[in-house]
Amino acid sequence: MKNLTTIAKTVLCGLIISVSAASAEQTVSEVSWSALADEGKISNGEVVSQDGKTYLKVVNSSPGPTTVKILTLDAPNVGPPAYAIVGQVRCEDVEGKGYLEMWSHFPGLKKFFSRTLGEKGPMKQLNGSSEWRRFVLPFRMVKDKSPRPEKLLVNVVLPGRGTVMVGQLRLVQYSEGEDPLAASGAWWSDRTSGWIGGIIGAVIGCLGGFIGIFGGMGKAGRLVIGAMKVLFIAGLGMLAVAGIALIKSQPFGVWYPFGLAGLLCTILSVALLRPVRRRYEAAEMRKMEAMDVTGK
Repeated sequence: MKNLTTIAKTVLCGLIISVSAASAEQTVSEVSWSALADEGKISNGEVVSQDGKTYLKVVNSSPGPTTVKILTLDAPNVGPPAYAIVGQVRCEDVEGKGYLEMWSHFPGLKKFFSRTLGEKGPMKQLNGSSEWRRFVLPFRMVKDKSPRPEKLLVNVVLPGRGTVMVGQLRLVQYSEGEDPLAASGAWWSDRTSGWIGGIIGAVIGCLGGFIGIFGGMGKAGRLVIGAMKVLFIAGLGMLAVAGIALIKSQPFGVWYPFGLAGLLCTILSVALLRPVRRRYEAAEMRKMEAMDVTGK
């Protein structure tokens, strides 16, 4: 059990070090609407500066659908394994399901699109009215040796009337293992957080079941006490990870699973350690008394 405790400490230390040094997305270029307007490169939409924020305003006043090209990037200098257009978007009174789209043009007249048609998250569709929120138009390449795109086009697509405001944009290159859908600078995405939370919960549940069953029966004392110590060490480690995440301004989905699990592990292990030890001591005392009575 001492070896298991040592392994737990080593794993948690490695986790804390790795998340502390987690890499962030690399910004290849930034798009300034005001700079493009000064260069005469805004052909659709209106550049607006308001409340310290500059954005491109696109309006569809007709009931029919429209596609508005808002940006063209030639020779964008991005490639495998993944890249994305990242920015902020806001909409007002958008009818139907509108979206932002990015077309990636490759050599040989090949082109592929990415569209914000999701129900939630950074790829959520444009519908009704919303405050400023983050969006991502990602493209992940299948092979590391895939050719780089020759051109990127970004459009606003509206099925009917509505107004869309697009904030300053960034072209971002990702490294292997980085998730474009994670919040800016986040260690991982909400989906990954769900997996992490599920795995942590399953491990805690197994350890808790082991402690409850064998501790209630008064058997496997060393293993049960050792498991509780491991649970306590794991709880401290997870609280440390949650603390680092909060210090580094990580989103809720990153720090919450570790914070909740760490709090539960430390509180339960401390609260139960003394009663469980007393149970084993009482069981040992009854065993000794029985041996005295029988003379064995």
